[in-house]
Amino acid sequence: MSIVVFYLRNQSPEGAAPAWQPECLHFSDKQMSEALKQCQLLRADAHNAHVTISSEMREMVGPMGVSAVEEGRTPDGQDYEWSKAGRAGKSRRNAKEPPRSREDMDR
Repeated sequence: MSIVVFYLRNQSPEGAAPAWQPECLHFSDKQMSEALKQCQLLRADAHNAHVTISSEMREMVGPMGVSAVEEGRTPDGQDYEWSKAGRAGKSRRNAKEPPRSREDMDR
């Protein structure tokens, strides 16, 4: 079991005070699409609340404890070139005033 959908189900009849019962559904690693579809169905039903999905698909994440890039290399020696700064646009740290239009942001 690596994917679990958790939710609260109201067990009370219509018009009565809600009586929330915790529920969960289990899915395998290969059933992510089914789990997401089930979340949508559960959220559409007014008898359910707090629908969440939790996964622990180990082959989709890196080794435990790896969180550092030193001198442009990952701990296993691979080159690491991604940069958030390159995706956010040019730095405006030394700008005299904030940009006023979208075109100003790209200068």
